Amino acid sequence: MPAKVHDVEVRLGAARARLTALDEVRISHDMLSPGSVATVALWRQPGERPWPETELFRLAKVFAPVEVAVDGHLQVRGVLEKPRVGAERTGAGLWLSFRDLACAAMVAEASPSLSLRDVTLEEALRRLFEPLNIPIVIGANADDARSVQAGARPGARAPSARRSRRRHHVDRFRVQPGTKVWQLAEQLCRRHGYLLYTAPCETGIGLVIDQPAYDSPVLFEFTRRRNDDGSATATFLGGSREWDATQLPTSVTVFGHTSHTSREDARHRATVQNDRLTGPRVEPLTQVRPWYRKDKKARTPKVATQKARRILAQANASFDVLTLTAQGFGQGNRIFAVNSMARVDDVETGTTGDFLITQVSMIRSRAQGTTTQLRLVPKGSLVIEPDEDA
Repeated sequence: MPAKVHDVEVRLGAARARLTALDEVRISHDMLSPGSVATVALWRQPGERPWPETELFRLAKVFAPVEVAVDGHLQVRGVLEKPRVGAERTGAGLWLSFRDLACAAMVAEASPSLSLRDVTLEEALRRLFEPLNIPIVIGANADDARSVQAGARPGARAPSARRSRRRHHVDRFRVQPGTKVWQLAEQLCRRHGYLLYTAPCETGIGLVIDQPAYDSPVLFEFTRRRNDDGSATATFLGGSREWDATQLPTSVTVFGHTSHTSREDARHRATVQNDRLTGPRVEPLTQVRPWYRKDKKARTPKVATQKARRILAQANASFDVLTLTAQGFGQGNRIFAVNSMARVDDVETGTTGDFLITQVSMIRSRAQGTTTQLRLVPKGSLVIEPDEDA
Protein backbone atom coordinates (compact mmCIF):
# COMPACT_ATOMS: atom_id res chain seq x y z
CA MET A 1 0.00 0.00 0.00
CA PRO A 2 1.65 3.30 -1.08
CA ALA A 3 2.26 5.70 1.79
CA LYS A 4 0.36 8.97 1.71
CA VAL A 5 2.52 12.00 2.42
CA HIS A 6 0.80 14.73 4.42
CA ASP A 7 1.98 18.21 5.25
CA VAL A 8 1.50 18.89 8.97
CA GLU A 9 1.86 22.54 9.90
CA VAL A 10 2.11 23.69 13.52
CA ARG A 11 2.19 27.39 14.34
CA LEU A 12 2.95 28.69 17.83
CA GLY A 13 2.62 32.04 19.56
CA ALA A 14 1.12 35.37 18.58
CA ALA A 15 3.62 35.61 15.71
CA ARG A 16 2.45 32.17 14.45
CA ALA A 17 6.02 30.85 14.21
CA ARG A 18 6.07 27.58 12.24
CA LEU A 19 7.56 24.57 14.00
CA THR A 20 9.80 22.36 11.88
CA ALA A 21 11.45 18.93 12.27
CA LEU A 22 8.54 17.50 14.25
CA ASP A 23 9.36 14.13 15.79
CA GLU A 24 5.74 13.20 16.55
CA VAL A 25 2.28 14.71 16.10
CA ARG A 26 -0.95 13.39 17.64
CA ILE A 27 -4.36 14.92 16.91
CA SER A 28 -7.65 13.60 18.28
CA HIS A 29 -11.24 14.63 17.51
CA ASP A 30 -14.16 13.02 19.34
CA MET A 31 -17.78 14.10 18.87
CA LEU A 32 -18.75 12.26 22.08
CA SER A 33 -16.07 13.86 24.26
CA PRO A 34 -15.46 17.59 24.60
CA GLY A 35 -12.68 19.34 22.72
CA SER A 36 -10.01 18.40 20.21
CA VAL A 37 -6.64 17.43 21.67
CA ALA A 38 -3.17 17.54 20.14
CA THR A 39 0.41 16.82 21.21
CA VAL A 40 3.57 17.77 19.34
CA ALA A 41 7.01 16.32 20.18
CA LEU A 42 10.37 17.70 19.06
CA TRP A 43 13.76 16.12 19.67
CA ARG A 44 17.35 17.44 19.75
CA GLN A 45 20.44 15.30 19.50
CA PRO A 46 23.18 15.33 22.17
CA GLY A 47 25.52 18.26 21.61
CA GLU A 48 22.88 20.60 20.25
CA ARG A 49 21.87 23.70 22.20
CA PRO A 50 19.62 22.95 25.21
CA TRP A 51 15.95 23.72 24.66
CA PRO A 52 15.87 26.59 27.23
CA GLU A 53 18.36 28.48 25.03
CA THR A 54 16.19 28.30 21.92
CA GLU A 55 13.63 30.75 20.53
CA LEU A 56 11.06 27.96 20.39
CA PHE A 57 11.28 27.41 24.14
CA ARG A 58 10.70 31.14 24.68
CA LEU A 59 7.51 30.91 22.64
CA ALA A 60 6.28 27.71 24.33
CA LYS A 61 4.54 29.42 27.23
CA VAL A 62 1.41 28.22 28.96
CA PHE A 63 -1.67 29.61 27.14
CA ALA A 64 0.34 30.52 24.04
CA PRO A 65 -1.90 30.26 20.93
CA VAL A 66 -1.37 27.18 18.74
CA GLU A 67 -2.73 26.05 15.38
CA VAL A 68 -2.35 22.68 13.64
CA ALA A 69 -3.27 22.09 10.01
CA VAL A 70 -3.06 18.98 7.82
CA ASP A 71 -2.57 19.58 4.09
CA GLY A 72 -3.71 23.16 4.64
CA HIS A 73 -6.92 22.16 6.44
CA LEU A 74 -7.15 23.51 9.98
CA GLN A 75 -7.56 20.75 12.58
CA VAL A 76 -7.07 22.40 15.97
CA ARG A 77 -6.97 26.04 17.05
CA GLY A 78 -6.23 26.28 20.74
CA VAL A 79 -3.87 27.26 23.52
CA LEU A 80 -0.84 25.51 24.95
CA GLU A 81 -1.77 24.05 28.32
CA LYS A 82 1.01 21.58 29.08
CA PRO A 83 4.57 22.22 27.84
CA ARG A 84 7.22 19.77 29.03
CA VAL A 85 10.98 19.65 28.54
CA GLY A 86 13.30 16.76 29.37
CA ALA A 87 16.59 15.12 28.49
CA GLU A 88 18.36 11.79 28.66
CA ARG A 89 21.59 10.32 27.29
CA THR A 90 20.23 9.96 23.76
CA GLY A 91 18.96 13.55 23.44
CA ALA A 92 16.49 16.15 24.68
CA GLY A 93 12.78 16.46 24.02
CA LEU A 94 10.19 19.19 24.04
CA TRP A 95 6.52 18.16 24.24
CA LEU A 96 3.66 20.59 23.65
CA SER A 97 0.14 19.47 24.59
CA PHE A 98 -2.89 21.61 23.90
CA ARG A 99 -6.66 21.58 23.41
CA ASP A 100 -8.90 23.73 21.25
CA LEU A 101 -10.15 27.09 22.47
CA ALA A 102 -13.27 25.58 24.00
CA CYS A 103 -11.10 23.90 26.66
CA ALA A 104 -11.78 26.92 28.89
CA ALA A 105 -15.40 25.76 29.14
CA MET A 106 -14.24 22.40 30.49
CA VAL A 107 -12.41 24.12 33.36
CA ALA A 108 -14.51 27.22 34.04
CA GLU A 109 -17.62 27.02 36.18
CA ALA A 110 -20.86 28.73 35.28
CA SER A 111 -22.10 31.51 37.53
CA PRO A 112 -25.10 30.45 39.67
CA SER A 113 -26.55 33.93 39.07
CA LEU A 114 -26.78 33.30 35.33
CA SER A 115 -30.36 33.35 34.04
CA LEU A 116 -31.17 30.82 31.32
CA ARG A 117 -34.94 30.78 31.67
CA ASP A 118 -37.19 31.40 28.66
CA VAL A 119 -34.37 31.91 26.14
CA THR A 120 -33.57 29.92 23.01
CA LEU A 121 -31.00 27.14 23.09
CA GLU A 122 -28.48 29.18 21.10
CA GLU A 123 -29.00 32.22 23.33
CA ALA A 124 -28.48 30.06 26.45
CA LEU A 125 -25.19 28.80 25.03
CA ARG A 126 -24.14 32.34 24.16
CA ARG A 127 -24.76 33.44 27.77
CA LEU A 128 -22.78 30.48 29.10
CA PHE A 129 -19.73 31.07 26.88
CA GLU A 130 -19.69 34.87 26.70
CA PRO A 131 -17.91 35.40 30.07
CA LEU A 132 -15.04 33.13 28.95
CA ASN A 133 -13.79 35.57 26.30
CA ILE A 134 -13.49 32.88 23.62
CA PRO A 135 -13.77 33.78 19.90
CA ILE A 136 -16.53 31.24 19.41
CA VAL A 137 -19.29 30.79 16.85
CA ILE A 138 -22.43 29.44 18.54
CA GLY A 139 -24.34 26.99 16.37
CA ALA A 140 -21.65 26.56 13.70
CA ASN A 141 -22.93 24.64 10.69
CA ALA A 142 -21.89 20.98 10.88
CA ASP A 143 -21.41 20.70 7.11
CA ASP A 144 -19.12 23.73 7.15
CA ALA A 145 -17.19 22.24 10.06
CA ARG A 146 -16.58 19.05 8.09
CA SER A 147 -15.58 21.17 5.12
CA VAL A 148 -12.90 22.96 7.17
CA GLN A 149 -11.43 19.76 8.64
CA ALA A 150 -11.97 17.30 5.79
CA GLY A 151 -11.12 19.71 2.98
CA ALA A 152 -14.21 19.03 0.84
CA ARG A 153 -17.81 20.01 1.36
CA PRO A 154 -19.88 16.79 1.64
CA GLY A 155 -23.20 18.38 0.73
CA ALA A 156 -25.58 20.13 3.05
CA ARG A 157 -28.54 18.54 4.77
CA ALA A 158 -31.93 20.14 5.19
CA PRO A 159 -31.57 22.46 8.20
CA SER A 160 -35.24 23.11 8.96
CA ALA A 161 -35.82 20.48 11.65
CA ARG A 162 -32.52 21.16 13.39
CA ARG A 163 -32.95 24.92 13.30
CA SER A 164 -36.53 24.86 14.60
CA ARG A 165 -35.55 22.82 17.64
CA ARG A 166 -32.66 25.19 18.39
CA ARG A 167 -35.24 27.98 18.60
CA HIS A 168 -37.13 26.16 21.35
CA HIS A 169 -36.94 27.87 24.69
CA VAL A 170 -35.03 26.66 27.72
CA ASP A 171 -37.36 26.37 30.69
CA ARG A 172 -37.03 25.43 34.36
CA PHE A 173 -33.24 25.34 34.25
CA ARG A 174 -31.10 26.39 37.20
CA VAL A 175 -27.33 26.71 37.32
CA GLN A 176 -25.98 24.81 40.31
CA PRO A 177 -22.75 26.08 41.93
CA GLY A 178 -19.62 24.20 40.91
CA THR A 179 -20.97 23.06 37.52
CA LYS A 180 -18.65 23.36 34.52
CA VAL A 181 -19.76 25.48 31.58
CA TRP A 182 -19.31 22.64 29.11
CA GLN A 183 -21.27 20.23 31.31
CA LEU A 184 -24.22 22.62 31.35
CA ALA A 185 -24.00 23.33 27.63
CA GLU A 186 -23.93 19.64 26.77
CA GLN A 187 -26.84 18.94 29.12
CA LEU A 188 -28.93 21.64 27.45
CA CYS A 189 -28.16 20.35 23.96
CA ARG A 190 -29.01 16.75 24.83
CA ARG A 191 -32.29 17.88 26.38
CA HIS A 192 -33.13 19.30 22.95
CA GLY A 193 -31.94 16.20 21.06
CA TYR A 194 -28.50 17.41 19.99
CA LEU A 195 -24.87 16.50 20.30
CA LEU A 196 -22.42 19.28 21.15
CA TYR A 197 -18.87 19.27 19.83
CA THR A 198 -16.26 21.73 18.55
CA ALA A 199 -14.58 22.39 15.22
CA PRO A 200 -12.23 25.14 14.00
CA CYS A 201 -13.67 27.96 11.94
CA GLU A 202 -12.19 30.99 10.22
CA THR A 203 -12.74 33.36 13.13
CA GLY A 204 -11.94 31.08 16.06
CA ILE A 205 -13.71 27.95 17.24
CA GLY A 206 -17.12 26.69 16.21
CA LEU A 207 -19.59 25.22 18.67
CA VAL A 208 -21.45 22.65 16.58
CA ILE A 209 -25.00 21.81 17.66
CA ASP A 210 -26.00 18.84 15.56
CA GLN A 211 -27.48 15.37 15.35
CA PRO A 212 -25.68 12.27 14.03
CA ALA A 213 -25.31 12.91 10.29
CA TYR A 214 -26.86 9.65 9.10
CA ASP A 215 -28.45 11.39 6.11
CA SER A 216 -25.19 12.92 4.84
CA PRO A 217 -23.37 11.43 1.81
CA VAL A 218 -20.84 8.64 2.30
CA LEU A 219 -17.38 10.21 2.22
CA PHE A 220 -15.09 7.26 2.93
CA GLU A 221 -14.95 3.58 2.01
CA PHE A 222 -13.13 0.76 3.78
CA THR A 223 -12.96 -2.69 2.19
CA ARG A 224 -11.13 -5.92 3.02
CA ARG A 225 -11.63 -8.99 0.85
CA ARG A 226 -10.12 -12.44 0.57
CA ASN A 227 -8.25 -13.41 -2.60
CA ASP A 228 -8.37 -16.86 -4.18
CA ASP A 229 -5.03 -17.77 -2.62
CA GLY A 230 -6.31 -16.93 0.88
CA SER A 231 -4.53 -13.61 1.19
CA ALA A 232 -6.42 -10.40 1.89
CA THR A 233 -6.65 -7.15 -0.03
CA ALA A 234 -7.65 -4.11 2.01
CA THR A 235 -7.91 -0.33 1.81
CA PHE A 236 -6.96 -0.03 5.49
CA LEU A 237 -4.28 -1.51 7.73
CA GLY A 238 -6.42 -3.40 10.22
CA GLY A 239 -9.43 -3.27 12.46
CA SER A 240 -11.81 -5.03 14.81
CA ARG A 241 -15.45 -4.96 15.79
CA GLU A 242 -16.57 -5.35 19.38
CA TRP A 243 -19.95 -5.94 20.98
CA ASP A 244 -19.72 -4.99 24.65
CA ALA A 245 -22.71 -5.82 26.87
CA THR A 246 -20.83 -5.82 30.18
CA GLN A 247 -22.68 -2.71 31.42
CA LEU A 248 -25.93 -2.90 29.44
CA PRO A 249 -29.31 -3.10 31.17
CA THR A 250 -32.08 -5.28 29.78
CA SER A 251 -34.63 -2.65 30.81
CA VAL A 252 -34.86 0.74 32.48
CA THR A 253 -37.65 1.78 34.84
CA VAL A 254 -38.10 5.44 35.75
CA PHE A 255 -40.22 6.42 38.74
CA GLY A 256 -41.94 9.79 38.63
CA HIS A 257 -44.32 11.85 40.70
CA THR A 258 -47.20 14.03 39.58
CA SER A 259 -46.84 17.71 40.44
CA HIS A 260 -48.34 18.71 43.80
CA THR A 261 -50.40 21.34 42.02
CA SER A 262 -52.29 18.64 40.19
CA ARG A 263 -55.74 17.59 41.39
CA GLU A 264 -54.55 14.07 41.98
CA ASP A 265 -51.19 13.52 43.63
CA ALA A 266 -50.00 10.19 42.26
CA ARG A 267 -46.81 8.24 41.71
CA HIS A 268 -46.15 6.50 38.40
CA ARG A 269 -43.50 4.47 36.63
CA ALA A 270 -42.46 3.71 33.06
CA THR A 271 -40.44 0.69 31.91
CA VAL A 272 -38.66 0.48 28.54
CA GLN A 273 -37.04 -2.74 27.30
CA ASN A 274 -33.63 -2.64 25.63
CA ASP A 275 -34.33 -3.61 22.01
CA ARG A 276 -30.60 -3.45 21.16
CA LEU A 277 -30.29 -6.83 22.91
CA THR A 278 -32.49 -8.56 20.36
CA GLY A 279 -30.20 -8.34 17.31
CA PRO A 280 -28.55 -11.12 15.28
CA ARG A 281 -25.39 -11.02 17.40
CA VAL A 282 -27.27 -11.52 20.69
CA GLU A 283 -28.57 -14.76 22.14
CA PRO A 284 -31.96 -14.65 23.89
CA LEU A 285 -31.23 -13.75 27.50
CA THR A 286 -33.05 -15.62 30.25
CA GLN A 287 -31.61 -13.52 33.08
CA VAL A 288 -32.59 -9.88 33.52
CA ARG A 289 -30.40 -6.87 34.28
CA PRO A 290 -32.85 -4.10 35.18
CA TRP A 291 -31.98 -0.52 36.03
CA TYR A 292 -34.17 1.69 38.23
CA ARG A 293 -34.09 5.47 38.35
CA LYS A 294 -36.08 8.18 40.10
CA ASP A 295 -36.51 11.49 38.31
CA LYS A 296 -38.35 14.39 39.89
CA LYS A 297 -38.90 15.92 36.45
CA ALA A 298 -40.84 12.86 35.24
CA ARG A 299 -44.20 14.37 36.13
CA THR A 300 -46.19 12.24 33.66
CA PRO A 301 -45.86 8.63 32.44
CA LYS A 302 -45.02 10.01 28.99
CA VAL A 303 -42.07 12.00 30.31
CA ALA A 304 -40.93 9.05 32.45
CA THR A 305 -40.91 6.88 29.32
CA GLN A 306 -38.78 9.43 27.49
CA LYS A 307 -36.33 9.57 30.42
CA ALA A 308 -36.00 5.78 30.30
CA ARG A 309 -35.37 5.86 26.55
CA ARG A 310 -32.62 8.44 27.03
CA ILE A 311 -30.87 6.33 29.69
CA LEU A 312 -31.01 3.31 27.38
CA ALA A 313 -29.69 5.33 24.43
CA GLN A 314 -26.70 6.52 26.45
CA ALA A 315 -25.97 3.00 27.71
CA ASN A 316 -26.21 1.54 24.18
CA ALA A 317 -23.90 4.13 22.58
CA SER A 318 -20.82 1.92 23.00
CA PHE A 319 -22.45 -1.49 22.55
CA ASP A 320 -21.41 -2.04 18.91
CA VAL A 321 -18.13 -0.35 17.93
CA LEU A 322 -15.91 -0.76 14.88
CA THR A 323 -12.28 0.34 15.19
CA LEU A 324 -10.19 0.76 12.04
CA THR A 325 -6.59 1.84 11.44
CA ALA A 326 -5.95 3.55 8.13
CA GLN A 327 -2.73 4.64 6.51
CA GLY A 328 -2.47 8.41 6.19
CA PHE A 329 -4.88 11.03 7.46
CA GLY A 330 -7.61 10.62 4.87
CA GLN A 331 -8.75 9.22 1.55
CA GLY A 332 -8.27 11.01 -1.74
CA ASN A 333 -8.39 14.74 -1.12
CA ARG A 334 -10.46 14.42 2.08
CA ILE A 335 -9.13 14.36 5.63
CA PHE A 336 -10.99 12.05 8.03
CA ALA A 337 -13.57 14.01 10.08
CA VAL A 338 -16.05 13.14 12.82
CA ASN A 339 -19.79 12.99 12.14
CA SER A 340 -19.05 11.74 8.63
CA MET A 341 -20.44 8.60 7.02
CA ALA A 342 -18.26 5.70 5.84
CA ARG A 343 -19.13 2.52 3.95
CA VAL A 344 -17.51 -0.67 5.26
CA ASP A 345 -17.22 -4.08 3.62
CA ASP A 346 -14.90 -6.27 5.69
CA VAL A 347 -14.94 -10.02 5.26
CA GLU A 348 -12.66 -10.61 8.26
CA THR A 349 -15.10 -9.10 10.78
CA GLY A 350 -18.26 -9.82 8.82
CA THR A 351 -19.04 -6.11 8.69
CA THR A 352 -21.06 -4.62 5.84
CA GLY A 353 -22.95 -1.35 5.76
CA ASP A 354 -22.77 2.36 6.48
CA PHE A 355 -21.14 3.59 9.68
CA LEU A 356 -20.82 6.94 11.44
CA ILE A 357 -17.32 8.14 12.36
CA THR A 358 -17.40 9.36 15.97
CA GLN A 359 -13.67 9.60 16.72
CA VAL A 360 -10.58 10.40 14.64
CA SER A 361 -7.07 9.97 16.12
CA MET A 362 -4.18 10.96 13.83
CA ILE A 363 -0.60 9.95 14.56
CA ARG A 364 2.56 10.81 12.68
CA SER A 365 5.92 9.79 14.11
CA ARG A 366 9.31 8.65 12.93
CA ALA A 367 8.71 5.23 14.47
CA GLN A 368 5.07 4.57 13.46
CA GLY A 369 4.73 6.49 10.22
CA THR A 370 1.43 8.23 9.43
CA THR A 371 -1.75 6.48 10.52
CA THR A 372 -5.26 7.28 11.71
CA GLN A 373 -7.37 5.27 14.12
CA LEU A 374 -11.11 5.60 13.58
CA ARG A 375 -13.99 4.75 15.86
CA LEU A 376 -17.25 4.02 14.04
CA VAL A 377 -20.76 2.95 15.04
CA PRO A 378 -23.50 1.45 12.83
CA LYS A 379 -25.85 3.88 11.14
CA GLY A 380 -28.77 4.65 13.42
CA SER A 381 -27.23 3.18 16.58
CA LEU A 382 -26.29 6.50 18.19
CA VAL A 383 -29.55 8.09 19.35
CA ILE A 384 -29.99 11.44 21.14
CA GLU A 385 -33.33 11.52 22.96
CA PRO A 386 -34.76 15.04 23.50
CA ASP A 387 -36.89 15.94 26.48
CA GLU A 388 -40.59 15.49 25.90
CA ASP A 389 -41.20 19.17 26.59
CA ALA A 390 -38.02 20.57 24.94
